[in-house]
Amino acid sequence: MFRILDDLISLGEGGLRELWQRGTPPAAEELAGWVFRGWNTSRVAARSPVGGRAFAKGFFREGTGVAGCNFVVRVRAGEWQIDTSHPFGFFAVTPVADWSRRRAALLLDYGRGRGRELLAAWGVRPGLRLRLVGRLARPLRDLVVRPPHAADGLYVGRAFVTSTLKLPVSCFALERWSPMPAALGGPQAPRRRAEHAT
Repeated sequence: MFRILDDLISLGEGGLRELWQRGTPPAAEELAGWVFRGWNTSRVAARSPVGGRAFAKGFFREGTGVAGCNFVVRVRAGEWQIDTSHPFGFFAVTPVADWSRRRAALLLDYGRGRGRELLAAWGVRPGLRLRLVGRLARPLRDLVVRPPHAADGLYVGRAFVTSTLKLPVSCFALERWSPMPAALGGPQAPRRRAEHAT
């Protein structure tokens, strides 16, 4: 039984990939209204200027659907600090059939994120660094599944670079962490923190 994020991280790239292949697609509504913390297996991600291998994603309702964004993360002495005041790297959340028939999963499509409109609506002005990172992320597509034998709120994903071949980049683990801020998550955001099964 996988209970927390560290349980998934300990599997490494190969273990997460095998778990991802056996996962089932979650509904987008499961993620809406929550901030997730995550860990990327890619060594390249370790050089990221917005958190290294650690990252955070927020999911919110947009119109009749669900969308999301990323947040800057710092991990110091095992303590996660997630800065939700500077969202960047927006993505649309759709069934994977919109992009590939590779497998059943939830698609996070950075090429269809509406960051400019949402930032303006939220009154947020990102700095040059976050704007650049957001633009560089646009070719990325993440396929997210609910892994078997995992507590509620744990997910596994695989990142791809969009192209004719849809090249895999890395695997990652996600853990539901806290509700989205009211200013970003909307009036229907959950009001309590998720509790993992024990």
